[in-house]
Amino acid sequence: MSLCQLLSILELFHIADGIERARLFSRFFQVVEKNLLLITVIMLEEIQSKPVVCVQLFLWNIMDLLRYPHELLCLMEKPSITMLWTRYTLWIPVYILSAATEGVTIYQALPYVEPKVPESSSSNSTGSSQLHLSFALMFYLPVLALGASVTVWLLLKERKHHLNRWNKQTKKKK
Repeated sequence: MSLCQLLSILELFHIADGIERARLFSRFFQVVEKNLLLITVIMLEEIQSKPVVCVQLFLWNIMDLLRYPHELLCLMEKPSITMLWTRYTLWIPVYILSAATEGVTIYQALPYVEPKVPESSSSNSTGSSQLHLSFALMFYLPVLALGASVTVWLLLKERKHHLNRWNKQTKKKK
């Protein structure tokens, strides 16, 4: 799973090469947030067995199942209004749930990275790295909320654009 998620960086190259039409900023934010959460889950074995991690992975897969069939049909030049509507309408609430469960996962991970009082000066570097990770995760929560809000706003704009374009195309054909 971690290898597949790390390979999701290729999505950014697909956008840059024009294979996929999407906003680079929002996709970049999604790829970075997924990879950061995955690294956090891998680093903290205690969090791996939490139910929220299973829900998170399930939501990521649902998002991909909503996006990729539509993209494939567009590449084959056989777009479907059902797939278009599904991709741009259902994807938004699933993304919101995914961002929320990501926040819960980070919040549940915080107790496991809380800095411990160093017993000696040799373990000071371990306490320091845990302190940095704890602050990074606490800083990440509001960044996640802000980034997810901007992404949802962009997704709503993108949905309106694509559905309006489809409606104009179907009116021209009639």
